[in-house]
Amino acid sequence: MRYFNSLLLTDTYAKEIRIHGLGDLFIRRYQQAFGEIHTTLRRIRLRHVGVGTGLAALSVLTGALCFGWVIWRATTGTFSPGDLGLFAQSILLVQQDLTWTAQNLALTNETLRYMARFFTFLDAEPAIPMADDPLPVPSVLQQGVAFRDVRFAYPGGPEILKGISFSMQPGEVVALVGENGAGKTTIVKLLARLYDPAAGTVLVDGQDLRQCELEGWRRSIAVVFQDFARFALTAGENIGLGAVDALADQARIASAARLSGAATVIDELPQGMETLLGKQFEGGVDLSGGQWQKVAIGRAFMRDAQLLILDEPTAALDPRSEHEVYERFAQLVRGKSVLLISHRLSAVRMADRILVLEQGEIVESGTHEELLAMKGRYAEMWQLQAARYQSEPARPSDSMA
Repeated sequence: MRYFNSLLLTDTYAKEIRIHGLGDLFIRRYQQAFGEIHTTLRRIRLRHVGVGTGLAALSVLTGALCFGWVIWRATTGTFSPGDLGLFAQSILLVQQDLTWTAQNLALTNETLRYMARFFTFLDAEPAIPMADDPLPVPSVLQQGVAFRDVRFAYPGGPEILKGISFSMQPGEVVALVGENGAGKTTIVKLLARLYDPAAGTVLVDGQDLRQCELEGWRRSIAVVFQDFARFALTAGENIGLGAVDALADQARIASAARLSGAATVIDELPQGMETLLGKQFEGGVDLSGGQWQKVAIGRAFMRDAQLLILDEPTAALDPRSEHEVYERFAQLVRGKSVLLISHRLSAVRMADRILVLEQGEIVESGTHEELLAMKGRYAEMWQLQAARYQSEPARPSDSMA
């Protein structure tokens, strides 16, 4: 129960839960786990309440009888030193009961204050406002996606994007390259509408994304995040969460696993698709970073998305696996719009257009060949990476090949 609570209330999984619409699924599983322990908790709490109430009633009744008896003795003139002691003890018991009552009143007051904050939380406006009359998301993009003079800064931080403008035509593959902190992942978050721009507009077929139906837009895109989620669920569920409404479709999950390369990993697991992944629970099997990444990529293949966003999708893969994944991507994305982010410039050569970001601004744009001919920032980065590979000593397997 606490695990599903952490999935829903921490930022580790927030992006994928929102993109894939997993909130209702994990709420149901939280409720199921809660139901399994509620009967035991209810029995224990009822016993505590019964015992506590009985003892409190006995204490009050005893104090009242003693106090009444002392008053009666005093009225008959038979008041003695012993009676005085009994009277004092009765007063002490009454004081204890009053203290207990005061403590419970204080606890009740604290609970009411907590509930006030709780209902304030429930009444809070969403961070991403919804349009009063949202526009339907186009089933097929006609004009594509465009950023128009978009500016953005995270709360309390410096400006990350400084007037970004670019467009993605339907069926076009656009790559973003640049150093860490240049704003690449921020563009992904804005495109997935995890945030709204501070200024400027993100357009979908000429319409402001803020006016589009949010859940419909998120269902129409597929995202592979650099910091992808690793769910302590079965291997099949980890892939199937990419399309939560198809979580029981084993054929579709198996197909997504084959496309992402995760099938070879899953076939070697003790229970195949039913193997629990991660070390959070007993019997779970952990995977390497590259294996987890193939599973995360499988989630993207679960979706029939018209816009695919890849944020360093192969960072943890070896060159051979990376080549295989990109070959599969090339098959999947035909006719779809793709936004690709990668530090490996050899991976972005497939893009129809490459945008070079530097300190929140687009400083170069063009194809791989055009950017090399410019002999600018991209050409410099290309030469640096090429020199690094050339300076590496050949491995035995390379020389044999």
